[in-house]
Amino acid sequence: MKSLEVRIGYVAQALAIYHNTPSSTFTYKRFKEGPYEESLAKAIEVGRRNLEATRRILYYNAAHGIRLYRLSSSLIPLATHPDVHIGVKEVYREELAELGAFARRHDIRLSMHPNQFTLLNGSDAVVDAAIRDLDYHADILGGMGMGSDCIINIHVGGAYGDKRASAERLLSNLPRVPESILKRLTFENDDKTYTAEETLSVCQRSGVPMMFDLHHDWCNPSSRPGIELLPQIAETWKDRPMKVHVSSPKNDKDFRSHAEYVEAGPLLVFLKACKEEGLDRLDVMVEAKRKDYACLKLAEDLSFVRGIRRLDGGVLSM
Repeated sequence: MKSLEVRIGYVAQALAIYHNTPSSTFTYKRFKEGPYEESLAKAIEVGRRNLEATRRILYYNAAHGIRLYRLSSSLIPLATHPDVHIGVKEVYREELAELGAFARRHDIRLSMHPNQFTLLNGSDAVVDAAIRDLDYHADILGGMGMGSDCIINIHVGGAYGDKRASAERLLSNLPRVPESILKRLTFENDDKTYTAEETLSVCQRSGVPMMFDLHHDWCNPSSRPGIELLPQIAETWKDRPMKVHVSSPKNDKDFRSHAEYVEAGPLLVFLKACKEEGLDRLDVMVEAKRKDYACLKLAEDLSFVRGIRRLDGGVLSM
């Protein structure tokens, strides 16, 4: 049986780097307080500081052997606001190119995850807003020169009183989505509405890869255990490395919330199934309160398991 390489990453902020957020804000309320050009310059400068914070995070990731990282969606404040108009790829051309070159040089796979309001199965106005937001995310990754393995992940969307009809509306809206977005798009099963089985069906029909979230599958189970869907989920990724989300419940009472760290045991069961399925690469995005610390601790915990070897800070072989 061939070996499986597992890359473990984390979301947005490296807590080990003091006072370094990539998500500083500049609200529209503040924007309106000054002259347009002056406020625009301030918003652009906040974006530059966020990109500088991201540069420090990528350096940290490279130094610690973490080759999977989700960029903050709040890098450029007000970038999608209709009254502001920041041309992300043009304004930040040099900064984005530098970040992308560094990520490629150190083999760091990047991704982005817009917020829960970015939906492609809502009203025309909601979908138009979603496409603007997705276009912003695609401009970030495109400006970095990243390939289509660097993805933009969203949920299938709301049920709007009829899940089946809402899923059909998503499929009918996909032709409105530009190719620059579609080539990066993935759909994720969520913790309340669309199960893994339902999300998989949408992905199979649309040709969009499925982001399997193990924790969401526990919160919102399908008629079949998520692990049984693994072969079909893996097929949706075609020639790109499959990626999954992992987190542990905060506690029994607050089961949907993320814990500080991730328990290795439940993930290990899934990793073994991936190896048996014949996968040679799996990317695991940690969604935990302790972020980079949780990523490295999970890698360490798994490395103590017989048959698993730690190749780098966040890279394992089994």
